[in-house]
Amino acid sequence: MYPSLTKLVPILLGSLALAAQAVPITGQINIQTGSVVLTPNMLGAVSSVGGSSNGLVTAIEGAYPAALVGDFVTYKPFIVAVGAQSIATFWSVTDTLAPIGTGFNYSFDLGAITSVIQTPTNLFVNGAGTLRSNNPALDATPGLWSYGINSADGSPTSGAFSFQSNNVAQNVAVPDGGNSLILFGAGLIGLGGLARSFKFLA
Repeated sequence: MYPSLTKLVPILLGSLALAAQAVPITGQINIQTGSVVLTPNMLGAVSSVGGSSNGLVTAIEGAYPAALVGDFVTYKPFIVAVGAQSIATFWSVTDTLAPIGTGFNYSFDLGAITSVIQTPTNLFVNGAGTLRSNNPALDATPGLWSYGINSADGSPTSGAFSFQSNNVAQNVAVPDGGNSLILFGAGLIGLGGLARSFKFLA
């Protein structure tokens, strides 16, 4: 093998190895104490839940950094109904809590609501989607979402309900759409072209 080609092979393989080092977002994140307005604003009749910007991360496990605890979470509105409901960046939190924050963002894309339990005093919603982060060490990961509101008489306190939610990773890596194979294939094509060039020059 020619010297230049010999040097190129480990560089290409090394690049592929770096691209493959990202890992799924494992563990879970709990969000509580946020307040939302329902439509209509009674638990037994609610058909949609409003957005929120005052939820707080109260507990984390797995890949989520401990510094997220205490950071504010932004939530988008959603419809209370089973079925597909595609909402990108459904909730989002940035680890900005000084002095140990990492600056990375963590979010969840809602794909569907899988179950709804609704009574005059309780609302429990479960869904599925994709957990994301702009941390390059973490891959997008399928995740499960749960959301709950309860009230002794089904009415809000000071005009709004307090909610809590939880996300748990399914620990199954999201396919990358064949990007790694495309890159690998392109690398092999490039190597083949170089080999032919060297052959012609020989």
